[in-house]
Amino acid sequence: MLAAIVFASLGFLQFPDEVGLGPLSAVAVHPSGDIYVLQRGTKPVVIFDKNHKFKRAFGEGLFEIPHGLRIDKQGNIWTTDNKTNILRKFSPDGKILLELKEGFKSPDDLVFTSKGEIIVADAGNARLVKLTSDGKVIKTWGKKGKGDGEFNLAHSLSIDKQDRIYVGDRGNNRVQVFDADGTFLAARTELGNPFGVMVWDNELLSSEGEQHKIFHTSLDGKPLGSWGGPDLLQLPHLMAFDKSNTLYIAEVNGKRVQMFRRKP
Repeated sequence: MLAAIVFASLGFLQFPDEVGLGPLSAVAVHPSGDIYVLQRGTKPVVIFDKNHKFKRAFGEGLFEIPHGLRIDKQGNIWTTDNKTNILRKFSPDGKILLELKEGFKSPDDLVFTSKGEIIVADAGNARLVKLTSDGKVIKTWGKKGKGDGEFNLAHSLSIDKQDRIYVGDRGNNRVQVFDADGTFLAARTELGNPFGVMVWDNELLSSEGEQHKIFHTSLDGKPLGSWGGPDLLQLPHLMAFDKSNTLYIAEVNGKRVQMFRRKP
């Protein structure tokens, strides 16, 4: 049996009062090393440098329920709004470059394929939407249900080097796997009720928001353990990691981003 992987907390990002801190939803790392955080307070997009020092914030008045945050290979910032149903693309300094409203209903998350296409977890419509890099719909797949390729809540996304898409199907207590064209590949049920999913090299992490734990497996399904609990994590949500292999977890109830390092 493989030994469980355990992470040690490195503490928390320190948010200044000026951002009007609210529940935390997502975190992402920019190619520059800057850390972008999406939160539901006064200034929703908060930026820290690679040394975890606050730099600036933007987005005041633009969001109602900010939810997903991702950064593309060009360094642009993408967000989803769970209430206004808008997908936005920002420059790193906060200029709006694109707004999309392609019939979304409670869009929760997004990822990018190796070709630059956008995959959106359109949770309210129980589907995934595949878009061109400039926002034109290529195809959609999924519907409400419990079968293969169906979703209770397509809540979180990650993508691996082979463009396989991992969907946290929250409420159905599984992670579904598809290729970039929407072909169903697998359903993984050993990762709890996934609020967030993250591919990390050849491993897969799931943040379990009900048990307040992280479930950890290899990409091919070998269990690597679980860790956390309500004494350590307060509704872990979307996650990211940087070049130094620091793990960042946005905690909704904790209103914080906690940092972790894998123990040797």
